Amino acid sequence: MLTTIAAATSDVLVIGGTGLMGAPTAARLLEAGRRVVIMSRGKTQGQGTNGRRPTTPAGAEMLLCDRDDEDAFVAALCSPDCPRVIVDFTAMKPSQVQSVRRAHEKLPLAHYIFVSTNMAYPGGVERMDVSATDGRIAEKSARLGSASEAPCNYGGNKLKCEALLHRYAAAAPPLRSTVV
Repeated sequence: MLTTIAAATSDVLVIGGTGLMGAPTAARLLEAGRRVVIMSRGKTQGQGTNGRRPTTPAGAEMLLCDRDDEDAFVAALCSPDCPRVIVDFTAMKPSQVQSVRRAHEKLPLAHYIFVSTNMAYPGGVERMDVSATDGRIAEKSARLGSASEAPCNYGGNKLKCEALLHRYAAAAPPLRSTVV
């Protein structure tokens, strides 16, 4: 799927490309012949990996940048060498999505793929548990309209990011990963 999305360009930036889902995504993009740049904080431990980072795919370029340093992050995204297709695994707060938007306003992106979570659905936001469902959850059940009332936890923050992106581009569907 990501190779189809990125068909318009051969360059892809994977933010969080050393993490549990980012590393395999970067590897698949490389296998598809893409130039892959991985943005990472460069810390020794990755979130969601029990402190062990997956192997960085051979052939990927590395860009060390902490997205919480907003000026450095926006500057990195606006660099002429930075790919204009971004797959973002690490945006966890609306302010981080706003930073991407600021960079886009300075130097437009071709595609921005926000990787959310199934924890944005009812049950996940409140209790981090969507196991009461049968696995078939209607897209409209993610309550974007009430995102501002969501708790400040993983699912709630991802829902807030989705709501913000929906305001920026109403036709942009989120990519929600399942529990890993």
